[in-house]
Amino acid sequence: MGKDKGGIWGTQEKKKGGGGKKGPPSALDDDDGPKLGKKEAAAKAKMEQQMAALKEKGVQSMDCRHILVEKHSDAVKILTSINNGEIQFNEAARQHSIDKAGKCGLLGWMTKDQLDPAFWAAALEIPEGMYSPEPVRTQWGYHIIKIEGRK
Repeated sequence: MGKDKGGIWGTQEKKKGGGGKKGPPSALDDDDGPKLGKKEAAAKAKMEQQMAALKEKGVQSMDCRHILVEKHSDAVKILTSINNGEIQFNEAARQHSIDKAGKCGLLGWMTKDQLDPAFWAAALEIPEGMYSPEPVRTQWGYHIIKIEGRK
């Protein structure tokens, strides 16, 4: 047999300076930045949470529309039809949404305490005039969310 190549992952050798690293390849294996330890990763996660809280701080309410369906697969089909220009968002809401309370999916101006936390968090990421790139799951089903405005 031959020499041990460093286990199932082999040895990754650097072009300069020799040495090697054993283990699975990782997204953090590039030389673009420093590697994060457990403490650094926890600090980064905490910072990201704080940034999200700061981002949310200025938003008191959002003018929302949505399309609510029971199945993820239905939401994906509707979203694909909207993305392909086969149907407009409002028409898709009128035809497919199981929430018939609002005309064409209109929820109106809603505050954080009026919406499901997952809905609110997803809505914060959507630019005004745009809709969610993927369905958002809440206790009521799957939503395609459109944001008309923010205050």
